[in-house]
Amino acid sequence: MLENILMAAIDPGVRSIISNILIILMSVISIAIIVVVMMQESETGGVSAISGGTDEKFYGQETGRSKEQILKRVTLILGAVMLVLSVVFFIVKPL
Repeated sequence: MLENILMAAIDPGVRSIISNILIILMSVISIAIIVVVMMQESETGGVSAISGGTDEKFYGQETGRSKEQILKRVTLILGAVMLVLSVVFFIVKPL
């Protein structure tokens, strides 16, 4: 109810511009997420865990500086930004 009162005060033309900007941002972020996910190496931990194999990365010294960790962190950040932008879009979308 409060958001309807606030959104009624914003000009429909401005809401349309804001929604177009949000759509462009979400498109760029979705492409970035696809690229980052494609750059990640596949994890075969499920099969080796069933057969009793160990994962050397778990016991390794690299805690947060490896390429895989950085890509996972970037993926999580981009996903969170995408979530926030999509919620804002559906609040601001033109009627």
